[in-house]
This record gives sequence, C-alpha cells and structure tokens, in this order.
Amino acid sequence: MNAPYIHGRRRTFSASAAVDTQNAVITSIKTDDGATWGDMGRVLGKSEDRAAAYANTASPIDLPTFLAACHEWGGRFADPLLALVGGRWADAGAICTGDEAAALTIANLLPAIIAIEADNLTEPHELLPHETLIRRVHALTAIWLEMIATEKGRGR
Repeated sequence: MNAPYIHGRRRTFSASAAVDTQNAVITSIKTDDGATWGDMGRVLGKSEDRAAAYANTASPIDLPTFLAACHEWGGRFADPLLALVGGRWADAGAICTGDEAAALTIANLLPAIIAIEADNLTEPHELLPHETLIRRVHALTAIWLEMIATEKGRGR
C-alpha cells in the first residue's frame, strides 16, 4: 500500500530498544530520587515487584502505567521514550519553542514600551495596538514563573 498520509516517512525502532530505554529511565529515576521499588510501584500504580520488573526485564509497561509515570515525572520519564519516535514531552499550555525565541518576543515589545513611557505616562489606548505581543510576553513570563515555583518546590 502506497499511501503517504498513512505510510509516511517515519522513524523506526525496535520493541527491545523501547524496553531497554524504559528500563534505563526507570532505574535512573529511582537512583536519582533515592527511591525504593515500593516508592516506584506507588507512583506507577503497581506492586514493588512489578515496578522492579519494569526496570530489570523485557516487560514493557502498559498505557495506564506510562501515563502515571508521565504524570509524576513528565519529560524526565517521557522524553527518552518519545525520542525513539522523534517526539518529546510538552506540558499542556506550553509555548512552542519552534515559534519565536522568548528573547525575541520580549525584544519586539521593548521599543513600543519605551515609546509609550517616553512621556512618563502609560495610557490604555497606547497599549492597545500592542495587545497581542503583550499577551505573548505575559504567557512566556507566566510559564517562567511557574517553572521557578516548581524548582523552588523541589528544593524544600
């Protein structure tokens, strides 16, 4: 069958490579976090033995287990696995970094703000033409603040 929309160019991978990657990722997270297999099992919704088996055997995880791990560890867990098919983890609401670089977005707004503030008075009608760019900068900085809050939460 030669249907490019069904059989498009795609990355191939072996099941054993996927399971080997799964094993390495789970083992790495356990080691990095100083967790036990019991801790890992609780996160994955599985028994201690099953969690250990996911890291030490040829047993692939099921979809609910994959999703539980993604929920807990995000890209730390998902990225090495998704990389096998050319993908990567992105949180819901994330801004695509392939669009415009954050610094460029802010730099594009800066001249307008400098001009608006030249008279030491910022009025809503002056901001209105720049609303879209202001909202993009706001979305970026909100994500950064969330990243900072998350990082500070890890340091406790």
